[in-house]
Amino acid sequence: MTTYAPASSLGWLDLDATASERVGTLLRSLEEPGTLDELGLGTVRDAFSGMLSPGTSTIQTRLRYFIFLPWIFARLERQRVAPADFARRLREDEARLIDCLRHLGPNNGVIGYTAGRDLKRMPSEAYWGGLGSWGLRRLKLSIAEYGQRAAALGRLQPARDDDRNATDRSVSMWAPIPSPPEDFLRGDITLELRRDEAQVLVDHIRRHHAGTLLAFLCGMPSVAEPAEFPWEVPTDGMSNHLVELLRHARCFSELTLGPQLVYNVLLARKAREEFEWDTHELEEQQLRLLDDWVQLLTDRSEDLCSWVDDLPEFWRVLAVHRIGGATQDFVNFVARRAVDDPRRFVEDRAAHRRIVNREIQLKSKRARLAHRTALENWGQAAGGGQLRYRWTITKSYLADLDKALGTTP
Repeated sequence: MTTYAPASSLGWLDLDATASERVGTLLRSLEEPGTLDELGLGTVRDAFSGMLSPGTSTIQTRLRYFIFLPWIFARLERQRVAPADFARRLREDEARLIDCLRHLGPNNGVIGYTAGRDLKRMPSEAYWGGLGSWGLRRLKLSIAEYGQRAAALGRLQPARDDDRNATDRSVSMWAPIPSPPEDFLRGDITLELRRDEAQVLVDHIRRHHAGTLLAFLCGMPSVAEPAEFPWEVPTDGMSNHLVELLRHARCFSELTLGPQLVYNVLLARKAREEFEWDTHELEEQQLRLLDDWVQLLTDRSEDLCSWVDDLPEFWRVLAVHRIGGATQDFVNFVARRAVDDPRRFVEDRAAHRRIVNREIQLKSKRARLAHRTALENWGQAAGGGQLRYRWTITKSYLADLDKALGTTP
């Protein structure tokens, strides 16, 4: 088998907090299962994810990390850890946190449960952006920049009275949150939020992201549990703006599922043609999913046709996110072809050509449908799927809030 090497690589200079955070989040997300973006839909997906559930990420797990990490950082500040030692000491404390959570067992959201102290990326990387987004982290610094200033910030701790209330307005990196237990990082701890911790997080989400789906559902977190998609939650009391945002997210998610499944079908056929690989089962599986998709579009025909007729409004909603013209053209084309005749779309040669050309546009020589060498390195696994806009992690957070606040009747 020919070894395929990418034609280029991605690198950057850590010049400022904003750029570092943005690129770091991008690279981490690309390593997550299910985030492969073969047709360049990720910019729209991420825009809606940020508008609906800001501060969340697919590489996060449980909500209490938003409390654990400020505790750890504040601890390092109090200890006046020198800049040269900060990264090492932070890693040591995060490793201790893994040890303190290990008693919970696997599949409970413990980051690093398997890798332990050898974990490549610690929780601080996954949650740093969210801590800033929710206002728990007050200063706009990268972790590296913060490490250079943590000791100095520790020396600027505000004076407090006998009740531990601040008596001056000294600069502080971290918003006030409930205090950690006495044996934090020394004894077992759980991922279940205390009620006061949950209330602080709710207050921050509502203050910094009013009008979002996440903020709306903080008031009734239990309603999220049965919803497979974010647009399935009850809309009573929801703003018209949020209702319309969910409609846009839903229509885009439903209409772009088909092209992703067709891409998988084309890959299976191309691999069988080029290499005589047995991809019949994969193709049949994807065609069955396409049958379900055709039925979905048929059932939702009226609303989807209306949405496609008003696609300029959809792009106006996303204007601030600067979605590229090529992406808009591709979405406009496949959306129109799909609603006009979803059954025909599955074997529509014009749609197939557009999908092939889209991959070439995005990947150049790495496009599997156009370059034999790239196809040869395909792992014969289907990619893509219906977009949920970080709904899985959002539901997890809402379940944590529900348990802590006791909102379920």
